[in-house]
Amino acid sequence: MILLRDLLAEITLGHVEPYARQFTWTPFQVMGQTYFKCSIEADGHPVEMNMSPVNTQHAEREYIFVFRTRDKWGASTHSHESSVAKGHVDYLRLILTVGEAILDFCAQHAPEAIDITGGDKNPESERKKNRIYAALLQHNASRLMQAGYTSLRSGDSLWIVRKQDADATGVVDD
Repeated sequence: MILLRDLLAEITLGHVEPYARQFTWTPFQVMGQTYFKCSIEADGHPVEMNMSPVNTQHAEREYIFVFRTRDKWGASTHSHESSVAKGHVDYLRLILTVGEAILDFCAQHAPEAIDITGGDKNPESERKKNRIYAALLQHNASRLMQAGYTSLRSGDSLWIVRKQDADATGVVDD
């Protein structure tokens, strides 16, 4: 069992390396909206990452991030408990990889916001994921700021939000 305090200590040590630092986000269309997907392998286990547009007037600029592994039947799952990768994949390395992937997506596509709330079938697991993600965001606040983003907690939701739109010259878009 991995305790939250152990994960937070590891996050602050900075000696853990993510599984990947380069990502290829492939766009695809569903009912006129653009989604993005990316895949990596973590210790022999496939990991799928998806950015799905939020169903709002700014759907192409606001996304929900989800990452999934496989369950014992080969189906895609975001539940840590039912994942066959559980115990085989270094969870901290995976979370660091997810953070790198999200920052990469921000650099490539400049979304207005990304919902990174930790979904899980088990409510307690979901709360743990949110605490881990919040700690990771706090630890990487300067990297987020350099990328033009900040983190925002709204109720049970955790978001990465663009601070402003500016072009390469620094001129802010209206």
